[in-house]
Amino acid sequence: MKKIIVNEYGSVDVLKEIDVPMPTPKSDEVVIKVAAFGINDPDIVMRKNGPFPTMPKEMRPTLPHMLGNDFSGIVSQVGSNVIKFKVGDHVVGFSMQGSNAEYLTLNQNGVVITVPEDLDLVPLGGLLLGAVTAWSAVVLNGKIQAGQKILIHGGAGGVGTMAIQIAKNLGAYVITTAKAKHTEYLKELGADEIIDYQTQDFTKMVHDLDLVVNLTGSRTLDQSYQVIKPGGILTSVNGVPDPKKAAKFGIQAVYAMGDVSNNTITEILKMYVAGKLQVNVSQTYPFVLKDVKQAHLDFEKGSNQGKRIIVLNTK
Repeated sequence: MKKIIVNEYGSVDVLKEIDVPMPTPKSDEVVIKVAAFGINDPDIVMRKNGPFPTMPKEMRPTLPHMLGNDFSGIVSQVGSNVIKFKVGDHVVGFSMQGSNAEYLTLNQNGVVITVPEDLDLVPLGGLLLGAVTAWSAVVLNGKIQAGQKILIHGGAGGVGTMAIQIAKNLGAYVITTAKAKHTEYLKELGADEIIDYQTQDFTKMVHDLDLVVNLTGSRTLDQSYQVIKPGGILTSVNGVPDPKKAAKFGIQAVYAMGDVSNNTITEILKMYVAGKLQVNVSQTYPFVLKDVKQAHLDFEKGSNQGKRIIVLNTK
């Protein structure tokens, strides 16, 4: 079978295609024929620079390794002791060993959940990483409540679009920063207000917010403390908050990491199946080395509106 790995870190040319034997599951494992997987910001960061500083030691891969985390697929083999899955089950999952392969092997107690067979596996391949990160930032760490006001920095990106939809579904008033060209798209997702960060200063436009979610850089993070009301919360996916500054403003500040527990994923899938959460696929690419490289390059250009997804086998 084919997989794409990195032997070193750097440009897209470090991505290499190799052939390896088809996996055989151990007694408690399932083999999944991958249907699709998403290209996400951590893939770009890892490919360029290796594991990022905030990554827990137990999650840091060693070279050579695959990139990617979220995926969708169909169970093709089950081990002798597997009771949670059967061959033919459609699944979504999260692999800490990477997802850039035709087949993946995971423990049946890992992050793998069945989905209805009538759901399109292509957008599902790009659902989980953005969704679990947004869920942590908005719900688990952000503790958003109906009627509260939330500001989401970087609303047009993969995590931002999920954060907007989750917050809106939970009854929040949603403000987001983005480029003006994304305005209509973000309104369709449920955003109540869009601030054009290129021409507008959010610090002069909002105040007394219950929650700010930072999905952009350290400069935006540093400016966000002042717009939150005392007792409010600042969560950050990009950049670690300063506890002293948070204390100065009387707020809580948390670095939010995606929660990949089955409980969180089950809640996300409930929203998705009910049509309350959507994955906008901006472009698909075949699982060919040159196309995977191109997907990375396209992602790096920025201003991504929707997901870039690698498609393998959907039947």
